[in-house]
Amino acid sequence: MDIVKVIGVAFITTFAVMVLRTSKPELAAVVSIAGGIIVLLMFVDSLSQIIDNFTAIVQKTGIKSQIFSALLKIIGIGYLTEFAAGICADAGNNSMAAKVVMAGKVMILVLAIPIINNLLDIVIGILP
Repeated sequence: MDIVKVIGVAFITTFAVMVLRTSKPELAAVVSIAGGIIVLLMFVDSLSQIIDNFTAIVQKTGIKSQIFSALLKIIGIGYLTEFAAGICADAGNNSMAAKVVMAGKVMILVLAIPIINNLLDIVIGILP
């Protein structure tokens, strides 16, 4: 199973960071980032399968491609924001982590506005 490999890399990275944090904190941050990148690269293929499935759903349902694109961007921003905030928090900069999370939420809201407008158009079209 792929998740076992991901968990293995996560545990090894966590252990290495714990050991390095006391003697070489700057190296601990680099190891943490490298481990995170390795984990991300381990499931890139799964992400492409998910996008292919979403594309098939869009084609079957007739949803506008702009809405689909916005949804993918929102999902991507959410994951990247969480990843970046986690790195900031691991490095001991909780203030920056909070700012990254806030920026991600604002960007998601900006991307969600056209989706909300489209939803309102649909609801208004249904009403007599």
